[in-house]
Amino acid sequence: MGVTRRIVLPTIKILLLAAIAALLAYIAFRDTGETAAADDPAVPSVEIVQPEVPVALGTVVNTVEVEATITADAPTPVRATDGGEVTVLHADPGEVVEEGDPLVEVVFEEEGEPTTETDDEGNEVEVPGEPVRRFRTIEAATAGTVGEFDVLVGQTVAVGDTVGSISTGGFTVSGSLTAEQQYRLVSGPTAAEVQARGGPAPFACADLRTGRSATGGDGGDEGGAAPPPDPMLPPDQSGGGSSTAISCTVPPDVTVFDGLGATMVIKAGRAENVLVVPVTAVEGSFESGNVWVVGADGGEPVETPVTLGLTDGELIEVREGLAEGDLVLEFVPGAPDEDAMDPGMMGQAG
Repeated sequence: MGVTRRIVLPTIKILLLAAIAALLAYIAFRDTGETAAADDPAVPSVEIVQPEVPVALGTVVNTVEVEATITADAPTPVRATDGGEVTVLHADPGEVVEEGDPLVEVVFEEEGEPTTETDDEGNEVEVPGEPVRRFRTIEAATAGTVGEFDVLVGQTVAVGDTVGSISTGGFTVSGSLTAEQQYRLVSGPTAAEVQARGGPAPFACADLRTGRSATGGDGGDEGGAAPPPDPMLPPDQSGGGSSTAISCTVPPDVTVFDGLGATMVIKAGRAENVLVVPVTAVEGSFESGNVWVVGADGGEPVETPVTLGLTDGELIEVREGLAEGDLVLEFVPGAPDEDAMDPGMMGQAG
């Protein structure tokens, strides 16, 4: 027992202390080396690898969806085509008429044909003709239901004055386009498929039109008004003006109501078996753009101009500038990270 206390236990303590000291020294020198390497600017701490994608064959279907509103068409004004005094109202308010039916009759006077007479001295003189009463009928410019007349029998009207109106009973689907959607519709499609919320099955909506003529506002036609801009969206998303409006005419055999929400689906082209890349890889999205082609030797990517075609918002057709199998950067160098952006500030892809 005495030997154990005097020799064995002190020896064990010395060995344990030596092991602990060796372990602490290892940790201290290892951390110092790693910290020095991390603090050295010549030693990269993170290696950034830019993702690459191959140019491949694919199909692009250019389909644009637009949130829209169904509105009742404004009554068509009936304007006087001749000035004069109203003599007869040929239709009653609420009466259904066809295009060309008589609505209002006016009477006016025209100078008669002058005649030539010989005076007492034998000279020929021109004598004005007697005034001639002429009657003109103002006809319905479109079929529909006659509204209240704006004139009375005996009232004098001038050319262009509004004498009444005709309600066609038609409806228009209208919405606003973003800048990207306008570029995707430059091919000029003439029809859309419309789904009215809570309404019938999707139906074809003809006479598709864009621009000021689609708003029914000042300087436009009776194409129906586009919905007002949404104050919660950026300008390019909420329309921003009449120049971005798009509308089409609801078929007369489709039952809809004023104020219904709807979605317009516009098919503006299809390209099959064409070269495609992600839209994120292209700087630009209409007609021309740039991509960054990865070199075979692993060098710096080369900015390369390309000719662009259709896009579906995710893929875009490349008509010239690349070949199948080429490697390009998946993201344009220096482009903002959309995932880090405020969703409210991001444009729609359509």
